[in-house]
Amino acid sequence: MPILVCGLSSERPVQLLLEALKKKGAYFLVLNQPDLAKEVRVRWKLTSQGIFGHMQVGADIIDIREIKGVFQRLMGIEQISELIDDRKSIHKTRSILHTLMDLFDILPAKIVNQRRAMMSNSSKPFQSLLIREAGFSIPETLVTNIPAEAQRFINKHKLVIYKSTSSIRSIVKTIDRHDIQRLEKMHCLPTQLQNKIKGFNVRVHVVGEKIFATRIHTRATDYRYAYLEHEDMQMQPYKLTETLNKMCIDLTKRLGLLFAGIDLMITDKKAYCLEVNTSPGYSFYEEQTGQPIAAALAQLLSA
Repeated sequence: MPILVCGLSSERPVQLLLEALKKKGAYFLVLNQPDLAKEVRVRWKLTSQGIFGHMQVGADIIDIREIKGVFQRLMGIEQISELIDDRKSIHKTRSILHTLMDLFDILPAKIVNQRRAMMSNSSKPFQSLLIREAGFSIPETLVTNIPAEAQRFINKHKLVIYKSTSSIRSIVKTIDRHDIQRLEKMHCLPTQLQNKIKGFNVRVHVVGEKIFATRIHTRATDYRYAYLEHEDMQMQPYKLTETLNKMCIDLTKRLGLLFAGIDLMITDKKAYCLEVNTSPGYSFYEEQTGQPIAAALAQLLSA
């Protein structure tokens, strides 16, 4: 029974998973996004008796009912350089992507992760409410396009960060004097502000029931871009308490995910959950700490 790996085969999270699946001797097929229009054909239907159909990937033809698991880390069409100037391929690729995502939403197989489950990350304020319902503390947050409200929030907390409200990656920054002078420009751009928590960052990768926690050592506001602040950044494996282990696994399940990257800020008194990445770029952490996240993913998909 095949495992499908969908995404950019040139991207490290996909490459590490493919290496782990090869090491396990698993039967898998790669649906490389730039090649979908040329290499993939899908035809399926949903009836009262179930899902029926076939998929062709290159020379391989499979019954979709035999698919054992799916890993999907799909990018927007505009991010695929090979397709930028090929309108016909763009249209066909988009059609195949929609067909695949619709199928993966209802296919009775292990899907890492289903589209609808990943959508909580499209609205970080909404996701924060789900995180709070799961029992985590969250930073005090304000989303506004009213400069006076933003100024009051800054006056109250003194140390405040701002970041994207959506799943589009942004660089998290601490508000400084220059930013305060630009508050009037907020009218056209609702902005998310948060009380800056003093503590240390821990990224927790949850793979099914397994936990891989990484502590990040840096003075930068956004450790992913520490170099922009001319700061160092180091990572090391970190042992969570049993309570936090359980909370992270429970939160992942509550969001309908099999795989998640949970960002924690741990202080002397408590752990705050900042957000949950529903399609985490885990390779960044695995390659610096040696934690076998890809192997755990391969095991999850193969079981």
